[in-house]
Parts: sequence; structure tokens; C-alpha cells
Amino acid sequence: MRTGVRTVVLAVVLGAAVGLFAAVYLLAVHGLEHLLWDGTSPRLLGGGPLATVLLCVAGGVLVGAIRVRHDHELPHDIDDALHELDEAVDDDERTPPPSVNHIARSALLGVVSLGFGASLGPEAPLLVVTVGLGQRLARILHATRQEAAYISAAGALSGLFGGPLGSVVLPIEGGRASARKLSMLPFGLIASVSGLFALLLALPGEGGHRYHLATEVVPQERELLVQLLWATLAALPAALAGLALMAAAGPVRRLAERWLRSPVLRAAAGGLVLGLCGAAAPLTLFSGQHQEQQLIDDLADYTAVGLLLLVALKLVATLACLSTGWFGGQIFPAIFAGSTMALVLTAVAATAPVGAVAAAGAAAATAAILRRPLASVLLLLFYFPGDALAALTVGAAVAMLVVHLLGDRAPASQKLVGGH
Repeated sequence: MRTGVRTVVLAVVLGAAVGLFAAVYLLAVHGLEHLLWDGTSPRLLGGGPLATVLLCVAGGVLVGAIRVRHDHELPHDIDDALHELDEAVDDDERTPPPSVNHIARSALLGVVSLGFGASLGPEAPLLVVTVGLGQRLARILHATRQEAAYISAAGALSGLFGGPLGSVVLPIEGGRASARKLSMLPFGLIASVSGLFALLLALPGEGGHRYHLATEVVPQERELLVQLLWATLAALPAALAGLALMAAAGPVRRLAERWLRSPVLRAAAGGLVLGLCGAAAPLTLFSGQHQEQQLIDDLADYTAVGLLLLVALKLVATLACLSTGWFGGQIFPAIFAGSTMALVLTAVAATAPVGAVAAAGAAAATAAILRRPLASVLLLLFYFPGDALAALTVGAAVAMLVVHLLGDRAPASQKLVGGH
């Protein structure tokens, strides 16, 4: 009983602490974004396409400077972040926690990358930093490192994704010793609620960014079946887009490291590609979390070819960041690319339901990237209307079916973090 009460108190206190830290971290990212950008247009150099390219290259130089002498020790993406999380939650206490230097450099690298327009999301830096801090605080809090790591991850991600469900399941689904980790789920839920409450106190407008879709008739019987059929059709190309991103990340990164051995030159080259993509299509800049709503609002202005080109540019921009040292997660870029790929159906078939198609595409691409279908659905549940749950479930299921059918040919996660 005492152990249970202690863990509940730990979940409340540590969950709130990492929620506040997440708020501070997001404030730093948004502050740098606001300083450098007016939406997707640079505030410096008079704006315009050339200014976009120059600003992204400058960001690459800073990213490379942070990585000098620590390039192979610092994380790159959500694969690295989830690898660190899984190892921490599955840890047997023999592996030392990450150093303060590793945590600080990862945090700075994430702020600079995201602030300069990286086509990446904040979930990976938040995971690495909060899980690392949780492990280092474990002894002070009289907790195991497994408890501290899991509670920190749940508390930090809850506010970012607008709700506690996905953030509780994400650290548990996958990895080893799942039965033992399931016993921590109630404490993760408490930490998620505590973290979300703390983040909303500091940043009232941050929690939840539900996409506003055109009102659709609530499907009944046959109409529901039709929507699910559209969702299935939409999920297949979206899953393939997510798998393509996953398959290309490792080879492109190794190619970039072979051609450009200097972290500064490599990250600057990534910034150049990012800037060119952003100059051609501003929606490819940043994570895609907020750009998705703009795409939905302006969907009537896009042709099928235009949407396919946007997907291609988004994937190229994301790969440029992932392969050259920019630090962030690919969950939000996958959501954007998957939804956009799925929305091609609405450009060729006027009867395709936008909500179901967009939701299925987002879930399919996310599940293809994470290989955690339940977490993918629960994370996206707070971004799409409640009646999109069936489409989200179909999208994740189709992605996992594709992965299963591919078998050994399916791309694997790139867990490439070095030592701490």
C-alpha cells in the first residue's frame, strides 16, 4: 500500500514538473519561431524565397555547430527517442542514465532545429530530455529509473498531444517486458493528467489542436460502410508514404555522412534542401501540425497532381532534416504527408468524405512509422473529430497489415544513437 501511495504521489509531482518543463520548452521553440518567421515567411532579409533558403541554411550551420565533437552521441529523430525511452523503461538499473551534457545539448539542438523551420516535430526532443531528466532525478525522488522514465514521458507528451491516452500507451506499446510495464499504466495516466494540467496552466492555448473539417452527416449503417471503404482506400497509399520515409531515412543519412563528413557542412546542406522545399511550397516547413489545417481549408485549390507534389516535397524536406543532423520527430510530418496523400482521393472523386479520408491517411502513416497502432490512434484522437475514430482505426490496421505482408522487406526502425 505504501509503495502504491508513493508512486501515485510521484506520478502527480513528477508529471506536473515535466508538464511545466514541456511548457517552457515549447515556449522556447515558439519564441525562436516568432523571432525568425512570420508564419512561413522569414522576418529577415525582406522575406521571399531567397530569404527562406538563407534562413534555413543559417539554421543548418547552427545545428552542425552544436553537433561538432558530439555528432554520433546526440539523437536524430523519434526512433532514437523511442529507443532511449524503451531502454529506460525496460532498464535493469545497470545502464547509467544519460549525462547532463547529453540532455542539455539535445534540448538546445531541438530548439534550434525546430525554431529554424525543420520539417520535424517537438515530440522527439521532449521525450529525450524529459526521460533523461526523470532518470537523473529518480534517486532523489526515491523511485526506480523505470518509474521515473515512464512517468516523465507520459507527463511531457500529454500536453503536446492534447490528451492523456496516447501519451500513456506510447511508452508501453512495444519494447520488452510489456507485462511488467502494464502495471505502471495507472500511474502513467495520473502523470499524464497532471502534466496536461500543469502545461495548460502555463500555456492555456497549447493543449489540443483539433482539426476543423467540413460538417459531414453522421454515417448510419450503409453510409458508415461506405466511409470505411473510402478510409481503407485512403490508408494504403498513406501507409506506403510513411514506409517510404522510414525506408529512405537510414540510406540517405549514411549517404550524407559519407559525402559530407563535417557536421556543419552536412547540416547546412540539409538546410539548403529544406529551404528550397519551403521556397517552392511553404507548407513543407515546420512539423505540419498547424499546416495540416491550412491544407484542409484550402483543399479546393489543389489538384491531385498538386497534392502529390506537396507530399513529395514534404518527404524530401523531412528526409533532408533527418539525414543531416537536424533534431526532431517524424510523427507530425508523417501525419501531414499521410493525410495529404490520402486527400488525393478527394481531388479525383468528389464523393470521397474528407474527414474519414484525412483521418485514415494520418493514422496509416503514423502507424507505419511508429509500429504502435494503438498509440497512433489514441494520439490522433485528439486532433480529429470524435466520429473519425473508426477511420483512424481502419487506417492504423491497414498500415500494420501492409507491414505484416511485407515481412522482412518492411523497413525497420533506425536506432542509431551512440553512447552518452
